[in-house]
Amino acid sequence: MKYLPAILFPFLIALDAQAVEVLVEAESFDDPGGWMVDAQFIDQMGSPYLLAHGLGIQVANAKTTVAFPDTGTYRLWVRTKDWVPSHHPGRFRVAIDGKELATEFGTVGDGWVWQDGGLVEVAQQSTTIELRDLTGFDGRCDALLFTTDSDFRPPAKPDESMAEWRRGLLALPDVPPAGGSFDVVVVGGGVPGCSAALTAARLGLRVALVQNRPVLGGNSSSEIGIRPAGLDRSVVTEVVGAKREEVILAEPNIHLLLGWHAFRVTTEGSRIVSVDAKNTRTSEERRFNARTLVDCTGDGWIGYRAGAEYRMGREARDEFDESLAPEKADRMTHGATLFFKIAIDQWPVPFPDVPWAREVAGDHLDPVSNHSWEYGHLRDMIGEAEEIRDHLLSAIYGTFANVKQKFPQKASKARLSHVGYVAARGESRRLMGDYILNENDIRTSRKFPDAVATGSLVFCLHYPGEKHDFRNKMDLIPVKPYGIPFRCLYSRNIDNLMMAGRDASATHIAYSSIKLMKTGGHMGVAVGAAAALCKKHRTTPRGVHEKHLEELKDIVYERGDYENALAGEVRPRTR
Repeated sequence: MKYLPAILFPFLIALDAQAVEVLVEAESFDDPGGWMVDAQFIDQMGSPYLLAHGLGIQVANAKTTVAFPDTGTYRLWVRTKDWVPSHHPGRFRVAIDGKELATEFGTVGDGWVWQDGGLVEVAQQSTTIELRDLTGFDGRCDALLFTTDSDFRPPAKPDESMAEWRRGLLALPDVPPAGGSFDVVVVGGGVPGCSAALTAARLGLRVALVQNRPVLGGNSSSEIGIRPAGLDRSVVTEVVGAKREEVILAEPNIHLLLGWHAFRVTTEGSRIVSVDAKNTRTSEERRFNARTLVDCTGDGWIGYRAGAEYRMGREARDEFDESLAPEKADRMTHGATLFFKIAIDQWPVPFPDVPWAREVAGDHLDPVSNHSWEYGHLRDMIGEAEEIRDHLLSAIYGTFANVKQKFPQKASKARLSHVGYVAARGESRRLMGDYILNENDIRTSRKFPDAVATGSLVFCLHYPGEKHDFRNKMDLIPVKPYGIPFRCLYSRNIDNLMMAGRDASATHIAYSSIKLMKTGGHMGVAVGAAAALCKKHRTTPRGVHEKHLEELKDIVYERGDYENALAGEVRPRTR
């Protein structure tokens, strides 16, 4: 079968004597309308997708124009998800050249499926396609496939065979085009990643900062909105505020890639050679080569793909003699959170009946958004990430509906003005370094000769709620400031990989303290400085620890020859 590009990228067509296939990636629509591009579950379901996140109000149509090789009859398949199969809250329709199809999508199956849209007539080669939301409750569309082979069924599972099939239709090469060679590639644009990139750049390194969201900041971003906690440090202070994008863009040594998802690494022996990333809107791919890699993804994706050793869940009490650990090891983690806002309007505001959401909310009536809204502790925080997010959406919608029904007069003018759809991620993979920080290190403020970051404030331990599974219990145990050794910030088995933030080398108990975003920023400064020394001395992170530790500490603590190295000045971008 031959693969030929359509007239309008990224809609691509496959031709042979028997069949024509036209694949339309929903995230690449010319005009997404009121639909959101949701790229946070690519690794679970295989692609970014469009989400109709209207809080119960239908969103504006998504529209695009597709070039067909020929008019005629096609069978339409739409990849979608009925996210509450018992009630189908995410229904939508497809319109072709203004004519709406009768099929309601998002109404069948369990999980992501290709739903049959039946036979459709394409009357002209340049054809307009629209997605029409029917509910405002998070309908989702990944892709549309038009095929002249009425017996063909697209690959069902989001595995390598589906990926290869899609790559073929998109005419993507086996090896992505070169995206450049860098001294360090930092993956993850939260506070740790921004701190690492800015530090390395100000020390003269050529840096690629890869972030799969359209904004920087991670859990502190405008999409999520958690206020960073922890101790300040000069570089960290610059990247926790509202001007973080301005600061990063002003640094000429940083090549910023917003909306690019790192999906693959290539290795040689125990070294990472390159990272492949995909644009979450256009499907364009690039390969980025680097001397050193820094994993600030929070979930340890770069390390995981390279074969780095990692842990997930809680250690047994006796492994590290941790008094706060459970007697037996288990897989429990901290969960994920969604934040929301309620506004009071001048006039009464209706809210749709949502029995499917009230089934999750139960009798819950507390509509105050805070950190106690959390779910996923006993589920797979990586493999079931979308289901965890969706459970929280139902809990929020159901609670708000309960309030509207229970207090019809007092709550009549209340409306949901904001509900996050990007989850504030909690704990998942922790990549293992030459040292694993534990509870006793923090309790005793142990003095590490290689301490390069400072933690503070509390152990913040989260447990599932008893009455409502989407509300957690928290134990807050104060701690004094403590040092975090550099050995926790590089992989024990991948030679040129470092990490900063939630995926640093620590036990579950220690993680509950080092997870603070400013603490992660301290780690980012340390690994950014270490990347500079890796280049300067032609060594590995472990080599920096063994032979250049004092120089690393001089940079981190801005003393001696490095007194002003990290201060930086806002400079115009040169490329």
